[in-house]
Amino acid sequence: MNIANAVLKLEIGQANKTIHPGKLAPHAGNNPKGESFGFTNFYMTRNGEPSIPIVGEFHFSRFSYLHWEEELLKMKAGGVHLLATYVFWNFHEEEEGVFDWSGNRNLRHFIDLCAKHELPLILRIGPFCHGEVRNGGIPDWVFRYPLEVRSNDERYLSLARRLYREISRQIQGTYYQEGGPVIAVQLENEYMHAGAPLDAWGYGSGQFVTAGTDGSAHLAELRRIAEEVGIRPLFFTATAWGGAAVPEEGTLPMLAGYAYTPWIPNQPPSREFLFQDLHVTPAEPVNYDSLEYPVAYCEMAGGMQVSYKARPYVPAESIEGMTLVKLGSGSNLLGYYMYHGGSNPIGRKTFLNESGLPKMTYDYQSPLGEFGRVGESYDRIRAISLFLQSFGSVLAPMGTVLPEGQEAITPEDIASIRWCVRQKDGSGFVFLNNFQDHVALPDHRLRIELDTPQGQAFFPQTGEFTLRSGLGVILPFNLELDGLFIASATVQLLTRLEAGDETVLVFYAHDGMEPEIVLRKTSVSAVETEGNHGRVEEDEANWIVRPTAGLQHQIFVKKVDGKAVRLVTLTRTEALQTYRFDGLWGQDTLVISTSHLAVKDGQLICTSPGQSSMTLSLCPASAPSARLRSSTGVLQAAAEHDGGLFQTYTLEFVAYTPELAIASPTDRSALVAVPADWPESVSDVWLHIEYDGDVAAAYLGDRMLTDHIHYGLPWEIGLKQVRHELENHQLHLSITPLRQGTVHSFVNQAYVERFEGVEIAKIHDIRAIPHYSARLWPQVE
Repeated sequence: MNIANAVLKLEIGQANKTIHPGKLAPHAGNNPKGESFGFTNFYMTRNGEPSIPIVGEFHFSRFSYLHWEEELLKMKAGGVHLLATYVFWNFHEEEEGVFDWSGNRNLRHFIDLCAKHELPLILRIGPFCHGEVRNGGIPDWVFRYPLEVRSNDERYLSLARRLYREISRQIQGTYYQEGGPVIAVQLENEYMHAGAPLDAWGYGSGQFVTAGTDGSAHLAELRRIAEEVGIRPLFFTATAWGGAAVPEEGTLPMLAGYAYTPWIPNQPPSREFLFQDLHVTPAEPVNYDSLEYPVAYCEMAGGMQVSYKARPYVPAESIEGMTLVKLGSGSNLLGYYMYHGGSNPIGRKTFLNESGLPKMTYDYQSPLGEFGRVGESYDRIRAISLFLQSFGSVLAPMGTVLPEGQEAITPEDIASIRWCVRQKDGSGFVFLNNFQDHVALPDHRLRIELDTPQGQAFFPQTGEFTLRSGLGVILPFNLELDGLFIASATVQLLTRLEAGDETVLVFYAHDGMEPEIVLRKTSVSAVETEGNHGRVEEDEANWIVRPTAGLQHQIFVKKVDGKAVRLVTLTRTEALQTYRFDGLWGQDTLVISTSHLAVKDGQLICTSPGQSSMTLSLCPASAPSARLRSSTGVLQAAAEHDGGLFQTYTLEFVAYTPELAIASPTDRSALVAVPADWPESVSDVWLHIEYDGDVAAAYLGDRMLTDHIHYGLPWEIGLKQVRHELENHQLHLSITPLRQGTVHSFVNQAYVERFEGVEIAKIHDIRAIPHYSARLWPQVE
């Protein structure tokens, strides 16, 4: 469905955003290498430059420590700049006085890996964390004592002091100013805003851990205790939404944005996809002066955990759409909860999950999932991160400008176009969003006309474009990059890099939007294109470039200073397959691949789920990347593309089909024998299970491996963590029925339940999916 054509007009005459040191400025700091973090009231700085970091939440204790490094490298390849992790009290002191920092609970080992791979870390240490664990992370035994949790009760604070002392021992010497990765610590969570089910109660629902009543005084006391035992990061953070308590000094308030929320029954469409100026007017009430701090998110939905009573499916479009809306609305720090899912450990006395949620799985539908699953949102976040890595320092000082009427749009409004501008001195970016949760937005035919201090900008130069349903777009205007003045473009900037003596600017095209880049003649002396690479027109003031989308097509631009710039416009599919690895084999390298990529020890790790062939295109196509070797498979270099900017390879593996032996004692269960002798080219085997039912569980030997609450998508289980057990154990899959009918219950000496209707429980298909993998490195001559 199309909505009638619209011409969007905006006159940009506003003053620039007022930027001053802000309340966090005193908490800047350097490490021994001279690298630094700092703050203004509007953005974070990295080494003195404005920065918009991506923060990814990954709970180390919910994943196998044997694979932490692999997953951290995937996060880094996915564009994560900072990590955040909870330290759940009850995971480490389930029994009073007995602390466990071993195996998957080894916090120090996790921190050391973050240091090794230069991933700065935010620790969220409680005592109350929530995170959908039992009692919000407070051990059951605490509730035996006559004390008030989450308060300044001295008996509770003495336990908090002991916990903090233990954490301090684990993280000694790891702070950023000491050369380690720990830059910040969060004390408590959602204080004065939210509690959690009190699962230690044990008699039924309706009992909750308190949200707290002591306001900032409790957070101040926790900070005093933390600093007393040696926990002294550059700065502290606090979850600040919903009027939660925020300390006056030394703390970065951080926000949340969720659209698919199990805690809201029959949830209406949310306001998370509407533009606003968050720096001036936060999305909800807060207890701090928003003009004195950057707009920072620590819990922007990277998915959502499925619970028994609420089973939302979170589409990748929503994660991309929310990111673009928060960015356009002035957020200068984007944190995803969760970025990486996992599995709850099994406690000594009980499962450690929050009631109503799966006992083990905490996949969260996140970009990286329970067993390292790579989701569709992983690629979308990485594309945004590539943009921020190259152009975040330009965007960060820009303020939000809302066109008239934007603040009046409601989530249910399908006719109005959601858009805004971020600008400084009349240059900036247009943000468009055409996604809304729980509502299908139509395609829009439109044209944008901006009147700015640097002249007019049109999108497109003539005519209109289509903004497709579900799409989010960032378009530049009046932007000077590497001496090239971009008046406007209907393609989105992705990244930039140096290739020999040339600068390469990489854009990508969106479906429905004919690619167009308008360059001011004052910065360009010539534009060259040949064959089917695109068309070039000119008027009195501009070169109008209409490039052909695809990595094999390039436009050569000669600037007035005589230097060259190449413009590459990828397809959206290619953009979502693009990775950037700085310093790979001695040069900054773009890799466009049909496989998942990461770098370890100077080797490019390529993984292809279910496909025995993959392609890789590397830019720049120069030595040594033109002479590569592969650990497995057959690697072949294709002929160079026109212009020689990219070198393409194919990597072929011998196809492998794991032979499963499946026995089905009932429709509700299956015994699956999986071969453990995988070929060298196969790094993992996943089970893909399609079933109808209520909940499911997978057992290996005498223990539960994982579980699953059915929410409409297939159940997937990665097996490499238990490969050593597959030779001697079958995997037992069990499902419970989904009832369609009526339950009659009554008490007659005992509780009696009678069901009238149909019980649905059936396993339809079980398939094994091999993950092919190879390491690539340059051949030494």
